[in-house]
Amino acid sequence: MERVIVIGHKNPDSDSVCSAIGYAFFKNSVDRKNLYVPARAGELNSETRFILEKFQVEEPELVETLRLRLRDLELKPPVSSSPAASVKEVVDLMKEHEIRLIPLVDEEGKPLGIVTQAKVARELVEGLGRRDLASNPVEVMLLCRVLEGKVLSNSRRRKTLEGRIFVGARKPETLLKSMGRKDILLVGDRFDIVKAALSIPIAAVIFTGGVNPPQDLLQEAKERGVLVLTTRYDTLTTAKLIELSRPASSLMKRDFPTAFLDEPMEEIKDKVLTSRMRGVLALDYDGRLVGVVTRTDLINLKAKKVILVDHNEASQAADGIEEADILEVIDHHRIGEISTLKPIYFYVEPIGSTSTIVADFFAQRRVAMPREIAGVLLAGIISDTMNLTLSTTTSKDRRVARRLASLLKIDISTLAQQLLKAASDLEGLSPEEIIFRDFKEYNFGKKKVGIGQVIIPDFSPLYDREGEIKKALEENRQKGGYTLLALMLTDPLRKVSEVWAAGEKGLIRQAFRVDEREGRFVLKNILSRKKDFITRLGETIIRGML
Repeated sequence: MERVIVIGHKNPDSDSVCSAIGYAFFKNSVDRKNLYVPARAGELNSETRFILEKFQVEEPELVETLRLRLRDLELKPPVSSSPAASVKEVVDLMKEHEIRLIPLVDEEGKPLGIVTQAKVARELVEGLGRRDLASNPVEVMLLCRVLEGKVLSNSRRRKTLEGRIFVGARKPETLLKSMGRKDILLVGDRFDIVKAALSIPIAAVIFTGGVNPPQDLLQEAKERGVLVLTTRYDTLTTAKLIELSRPASSLMKRDFPTAFLDEPMEEIKDKVLTSRMRGVLALDYDGRLVGVVTRTDLINLKAKKVILVDHNEASQAADGIEEADILEVIDHHRIGEISTLKPIYFYVEPIGSTSTIVADFFAQRRVAMPREIAGVLLAGIISDTMNLTLSTTTSKDRRVARRLASLLKIDISTLAQQLLKAASDLEGLSPEEIIFRDFKEYNFGKKKVGIGQVIIPDFSPLYDREGEIKKALEENRQKGGYTLLALMLTDPLRKVSEVWAAGEKGLIRQAFRVDEREGRFVLKNILSRKKDFITRLGETIIRGML
């Protein structure tokens, strides 16, 4: 099943969150091919938290960006090894899993380095004909593992071998002239050659082809402190395997590219394409290995699939919307500038709430609606229409709200009072949090306008902080490059809004034909940001551009 994110706008209000939850449930009910996941593009405000707690619904997933990040890849479990493993064991892993590199990790799973197929091949080619372990001593324990051998004698408890390798294919007297105390003899059943070598004595004898020496020879080896091994492999194979008995760490490259789970795939793509190892080690937040990103992974990259609810403007969408695969738009606002590469289902209806649209979809398709979904959708309608009083409210909003309230057996007015109380809770919020907790951004040509809104029955708590809030408006206007940045204080009971603004405040004066008094624009019967306020403000801006 493919994962589809159902998400509202940045600085989410209750309608945006509630409609995402409701529509994700609806889509999962009518489409079994995909998994629809409700999400939010920002922190929840106090009203929305109250709604979710009241109807016992989990918070939607927080999606801070729609850009692909490393954690979005379905990485295979990493194939790794210990630095103490033999080169052969690492090569066997490469063959088994058909991969070109093996990370070597410590006991905590943190990478220490990598061994590549190319490095192994180069070392083997360069080592052709080399029969001296002086530069790369071999550990006896590793040698036994690689040769699948058995130690018959090791009275001196040798841990490493570092001499030259001789094959017992010559006359004993000839070998004696060449061999020394550190050297190793590979031999089959030529016991005469072994007896001559023990007289030196050499460091080790490896019997090949599964040969076991006679007891008198083995006893002499013990007395002279000569290591004796036996292996089932023939002499030629044994000679080759000794080269592969080195610890993998001897071929380990310590300089390797890495990427953490939060890194954007665009940056990781550059690392993979420019890396000589043709891959990047993927690490979790503690630096542990979780996978290897290869060029094949880049070929199979797929954009995140999303459905937008309660908005259709790029400026209001989650970060990275331009990289996402938009499947649908469900909204009740003006049509903005979002564009797609292919046709999509685009549903916009001029009513009071996106939650109304979603609830109506359930009725049209006769999809059963659980109590918790009915609750959040009803709350979304009441919140976005201010208890069905805004000028955007339609007969459809009222009809759907009554139907949901009847299903839930609750009183709309009581729920509306609870929501207003929750929405009015601004205690502990910074000026920026007050401005941006329910915030929308609009673009009119080259003019960028941002409007925050606070629903509150008593403005006096904000009057006490008016100075710091207006200072924050100006600072954020400059930082964000806004032509106009404003905060609407809306009292639905008195049906009045006050607007505090920074920037080209003359636009508000022209749009509503009202003067600013004591730094405030008082707008009677202007309650809805999307219909009453931004529509008239936008018309004024556009007229000025003509």
